[in-house]
Amino acid sequence: MTQASKKVAKGELVFTSFLFATSIVVLVDTTNMVESNAVGFVGPKVFAYIVGGLMFFLSALQLILVLRGAKGEPEGIEAGTQSDKANWKSFGIVVLALALYAALIELLGFLVMGPVLYFLVGKAIGVKRNVTLAIVAFIVSVVVFIGFTQGLQLYLPLGFDFLIPTPTETVEDGGW
Repeated sequence: MTQASKKVAKGELVFTSFLFATSIVVLVDTTNMVESNAVGFVGPKVFAYIVGGLMFFLSALQLILVLRGAKGEPEGIEAGTQSDKANWKSFGIVVLALALYAALIELLGFLVMGPVLYFLVGKAIGVKRNVTLAIVAFIVSVVVFIGFTQGLQLYLPLGFDFLIPTPTETVEDGGW
């Protein structure tokens, strides 16, 4: 076994071990999750158990394979040549997208900020067709929104709360 292949095996073992540990944390935290009585059969706890269980099973399987000597083969670069230079522009766009999303999600809601996030990340990875990217970003956001709100009963922020008067305001106080 060469020195390079030992490093690959150690790297795979470290990565898979972290994934395995993360799955245990997810499963333990899920057992301590408190659910309301309003949640039906499919709630956040069921979803977390599915994700944690799949992570546990797959990472345990990968750990066994790595310990038995199975190593991944590095792939060549497919769509171009390898570059040792970091792509700071793409990194900056993704950081900007995440910062905008985090700052404005409560104010503008998921249906506005979701497509913005998906669009900017798409631009960061090099998508050239802006109209198609915008349409796909909007459709993905709507599907995610409906899946969370209707399927899991986990309500994503709607935003624009500043347009709706609070119950304590009256017409005389400047409310509606």
